[in-house]
Amino acid sequence: MSEEQQTVRPSAMNTTKNSRRHRLTLDAVPADMHVLGAIRTQLTQFTHEVGLPEETVADVSLATYEALANVVEHAYPPGQMGTFDLLAEGRTDDGVLTVAIVDRGAWKPPTDNTRSRRGRGLPLMRACSDDFRITSLRGGTEIRLHRNFEHPVDVGASLVH
Repeated sequence: MSEEQQTVRPSAMNTTKNSRRHRLTLDAVPADMHVLGAIRTQLTQFTHEVGLPEETVADVSLATYEALANVVEHAYPPGQMGTFDLLAEGRTDDGVLTVAIVDRGAWKPPTDNTRSRRGRGLPLMRACSDDFRITSLRGGTEIRLHRNFEHPVDVGASLVH
């Protein structure tokens, strides 16, 4: 595994913050499983800078990792390399963290996972966020996660649905 596969190019990352808004932007990230660990680390550092409680950091990190894994697995046909953008914004004035991931692919249709151990990503994303949406766009797909960090999400109750 090359060093480029293990880390996201520094030129693709931008963080900004003022007293009420914190932003992490990653542009044109390779849709490759090898970069997801580095992105998870960057997002975790970002959420700590925003001041999220540790439990919320863990939920956001897990939901985002699952979303990114879905992009890598479902957005592009086998053998075709693609990219995605990630924008995370923490607003301390209203206590909302939003993570948006946009790819430039066309997701494969869902399959019947009733007999496999696969297909747990979407329920996890839903359970670890207060609002979760996947939207088909012209030329791609957007996954948007919202998490209020003034109150915890009951993950156990969310998984029951």
